[in-house]
Amino acid sequence: MARLGIDVGGTFTDVVVLHEDGRRVVEKVPSTPHDASIGILDGIAQIRRTRGVDVAALDTFSHGSTVATNALLESKLPRTALVVTRGFRDVLEIGTQLRGDLFDLRVAKPRPYVPRSLVFEATERVDRLGEVVTPLTDAEIARLVEEVRAADVEACAITFLFGFRNEEHERRLAAALREAMPELSVAVGCEVAPEIKEYPRACTTVVSAALRPLVARYMSGILSGLEPAGVTCPTFIMQSNGGVMKAEEAAANAHRMVLSGPAAGVLAATQVARQSAYPDQITFDMGGTSTDICLIHEGRARVERESVFEGRPMLVPQFDIHTIGSGGGSLASVDEAGGLRVGPESAGAMPGPACYGRGGTRPTTTDAHLVLGRIDPAAFLGGEMPLDVEAARRAVKTHVADPLGVDVDTAAIGILDVADAIMARGVRVVSVNRGHDPRDFYLLPFGGAGPMHALSVGALVDVGGVLIPPSPGTFSAVGLAGSDIKYTFARVVDAGVGDVPAEDVEALYQGMVETAAERFAGTGVKRVDHVRLARFRYAWQDNDVEVLIDAPELDAGALADAVKRFHEQHRFEFGHSNPEERVELVAVGLEAYGILDHGPGVPARTDEAGGEPARHREVYFKGPGRVRTPVYERGALAPGTVLRGPAIVEEREATTVVVPGTTLRVDDDLNLVITYDKPGEEA
Repeated sequence: MARLGIDVGGTFTDVVVLHEDGRRVVEKVPSTPHDASIGILDGIAQIRRTRGVDVAALDTFSHGSTVATNALLESKLPRTALVVTRGFRDVLEIGTQLRGDLFDLRVAKPRPYVPRSLVFEATERVDRLGEVVTPLTDAEIARLVEEVRAADVEACAITFLFGFRNEEHERRLAAALREAMPELSVAVGCEVAPEIKEYPRACTTVVSAALRPLVARYMSGILSGLEPAGVTCPTFIMQSNGGVMKAEEAAANAHRMVLSGPAAGVLAATQVARQSAYPDQITFDMGGTSTDICLIHEGRARVERESVFEGRPMLVPQFDIHTIGSGGGSLASVDEAGGLRVGPESAGAMPGPACYGRGGTRPTTTDAHLVLGRIDPAAFLGGEMPLDVEAARRAVKTHVADPLGVDVDTAAIGILDVADAIMARGVRVVSVNRGHDPRDFYLLPFGGAGPMHALSVGALVDVGGVLIPPSPGTFSAVGLAGSDIKYTFARVVDAGVGDVPAEDVEALYQGMVETAAERFAGTGVKRVDHVRLARFRYAWQDNDVEVLIDAPELDAGALADAVKRFHEQHRFEFGHSNPEERVELVAVGLEAYGILDHGPGVPARTDEAGGEPARHREVYFKGPGRVRTPVYERGALAPGTVLRGPAIVEEREATTVVVPGTTLRVDDDLNLVITYDKPGEEA
């Protein structure tokens, strides 16, 4: 078997082919921000032309996309309408009373995706139990259809009060709109976000409706280009929750793609966590534009059911990823007060860092590494993209060293120090701020720049060590190639634990299992695994806690065990619990995994001794300054190899900087396990 994964980044598009026998074919091509599909097709053409890959023999193709993220960030959404229950026209305007900065009297609310002039009210009403209070008449539906038609919109969202309890009104109006205007993108709350909380549900449904035309056009461009490129295998796209879905489903589930790209790397890290001796990790995905950080505990990444994107709520299950505007292309400058700043502005794919020779003249973190000798200018991307050292030195000198009155090496290490400090704060956000001790976790870096910063960032946070997987520069694409289909479902219960029989809750689970089976039909999955979840809260409280249901079928005993775990988890998250307090079951959920027959996907290993460096070069480190440093080829490092810093480990798509005071060991899975030497140990 062979499966293809393509990850579209801000600077490079990564391409990986995983073969069943463990062989990996890896390639990088420049991203094409104006049209990501061009970069994807360029990557396929590249592996076909230069790597000899028979793309017609591929079994699956999965990719991650930033099209949904970019559309929301840039507010480039089509004209969209919203239909709500009469009296709730201002649901998007009012939002909630929460503010990002409690003491900022001038805080500005994010502008709603739908202006008030395009919000229409329907005369209908359903109560909290799903009983119809005011029927939705055919005449009212006809009136709403004409209002939406006259608004000249490309998309329309429908969210009626308590629509998750009774779907009839939402579905009848949606059917009428689709029949009258087949070209209209229609999204209904009962399908997109069948959850409590009216404002987040409305906001999520609007996002889904607005993104559908954009995603549909994007996927059409991809799919239309695959056949001429020779790719005929099933195509999948990554969701924010760490699983892929069929390409044909992408438009209807566009809201599930908002964190499509970063999720792939976290997914690959969870696979490493479950297969290795390091189940507790903090992922550190540093690309050219940004760094994405996520905590993995006991082999499972933290998943958020409700998140905030650009100040607006989203009821979409997604990995709890913290993003920082700092990457290999982050621009360095000296501000008017004489302070050194790095990011969030990035050089991007074009012109890129000064050393790329594409017209960039301002220094980036990549230029700083090159100046310090940490990157071999002749071996970047296997020598296919030589770097200009003098251009990098000139940029650092002009924009940082001269304004600060220091030499170029000092300026370059200062750039890296500032970048490290910014990223260390992000690591603390997902660990210390959430009650986890970083000393119990290994930092797992990937992305083109991750292994160059991991040890210095890890030292600032005091992590237990650093674990660098094979192919870190294309790790997200590896995760895509090895991904499985995943669907998530939720059903609202909203009742006291003692008020709802366990068999009634089990019936909800069975309904979701049946729905999942329908979705998996025709996908070619070999088996389906289910993970059952439940969300509890104390009565009259708003914060709910999600726990796993550790039983194949929910009975009274399994429900009692879940409540016990809720008390324990509530104490961990909020610092207190009360087993005597009334507990409510807010909702139940199901994660359904369709396991594709991927094969092992383990990189080929060498049994030859790999303790000798391939060469040496002068590298600058903080403290000792420039040191004659051994450089090793990663592919020659066999399991059991032990190296002491300082050292450089090179591979085609990434460079690992092993700083002084650390020890590197290669484990049986070819991971580089790096630990910090304790005081008194040999340096």
